[in-house]
Amino acid sequence: MDIDAVIIEVEFEVSSRWRPHNHFVCFRFIDTSPNKPRLLNALYELEQHEDVEVVDYQYSEIPITAKTNLKDLDVTLN
Repeated sequence: MDIDAVIIEVEFEVSSRWRPHNHFVCFRFIDTSPNKPRLLNALYELEQHEDVEVVDYQYSEIPITAKTNLKDLDVTLN
């Protein structure tokens, strides 16, 4: 099984019992595929709040290649 670095762009639709309308929260970050632990952690963290319910979410994966622009992402090289 290959593990690849990918860019995840995710949009969460969340609702709150204190607001009549849903809200959208967007994130863009580097994750590993196929397991996507950072994406699953973001979903888990949002669901831990009692006053927030994740209604839906959609994400896309962008493979990282030698030509991928990582300018707007914080990358730590070890």
